[in-house]
Amino acid sequence: MFRAALIALFLAALPASAQAEEERPLARYRLDQLQQTVGLQEDQARTVVERWTRYDRDQFDRTRQIQALRRRFNDILIGPGTEEEKNAKVRPLLDQFVDLRRQQMELKLKFEDDIRARLSPAQQVRLIMQVEEMQRRVVEALRQGFGDRPGLRSGGRRGFR
Repeated sequence: MFRAALIALFLAALPASAQAEEERPLARYRLDQLQQTVGLQEDQARTVVERWTRYDRDQFDRTRQIQALRRRFNDILIGPGTEEEKNAKVRPLLDQFVDLRRQQMELKLKFEDDIRARLSPAQQVRLIMQVEEMQRRVVEALRQGFGDRPGLRSGGRRGFR
């Protein structure tokens, strides 16, 4: 989840004028990697990259909503009121939180199904192996761009899981 948020942050920071896939650094990187390491033709790689970009945006949207709910949880739990009052305030937010987490899992499964449907079994295996490596590299590049910020733990996670 955190990786998707970092990638989406990276996507959001890209210039709005960059319309074509090859003009956006992350999309270009993915396109090149999919062609070189997975063996996809350019049109196949472009289709995967376009779908991956939509997935990133959808995941980022859910992540922002989850972060907002976490802030509200925190405000309620450290704020005034009895435990019963806090429970009453938190209960509907918790339902929203769980639903958003479920949506994130469903988005991931739908993304994987969409991508797999367009690839041969050998390409699917190569893609599975390459995606993790590509995500690791992007996270590492983003981490290096942020420098040694306090609270950034090993694995690129901040604070609580």
